[in-house]
Amino acid sequence: MNLLEEIQNYWNHRYTGYSKVNEKELEGTQRESWKQQLQRLLPANQNVKVLDIGTGPGFFTIILEELGYTTITGIDVSNNMLEVAKENIQKYGKGHSSIQLMKMDAQNLDFKPESFDIIVSRNLTWNLEKPQQAYSEWLKVLKPNGTLLIFDANWYAFLQNESLEKEFEKNAKKLLKRS
Repeated sequence: MNLLEEIQNYWNHRYTGYSKVNEKELEGTQRESWKQQLQRLLPANQNVKVLDIGTGPGFFTIILEELGYTTITGIDVSNNMLEVAKENIQKYGKGHSSIQLMKMDAQNLDFKPESFDIIVSRNLTWNLEKPQQAYSEWLKVLKPNGTLLIFDANWYAFLQNESLEKEFEKNAKKLLKRS
């Protein structure tokens, strides 16, 4: 099994728990915070083509629709994530947009060059085997003067760095004391 298949397999099994985390965000204050952040960073013209790479349970797709974007494509490598995205869009979405969900590898896009005005990604690149290749693909399908927004972190850096591990443990202890 290659790394892409392992990643796909991981998310095909983890989709339920991850979706629940995203649903809590959609039902909580994070939804409005993300909405404000995206509204501040994205162009006002909503009659553009938007690509949500690594859509997962559809979090950004739902918020983009809420902001008025009418043509949104969400891609993910996991069939189960796409199914839960479809369910979440029906549950939390507005139903005003043309939303298309597709199975696709973020590192090997199957779109024509310069297809999208906006590309967004959230919590994806830390999963990728070849992030540089992914970025190259993303820029290829982005129209000139388009907008690319990537929100991510190195979620497991503390496993590789002793000082980060100590900081992680210290913060974990603080959180345990609060609860």
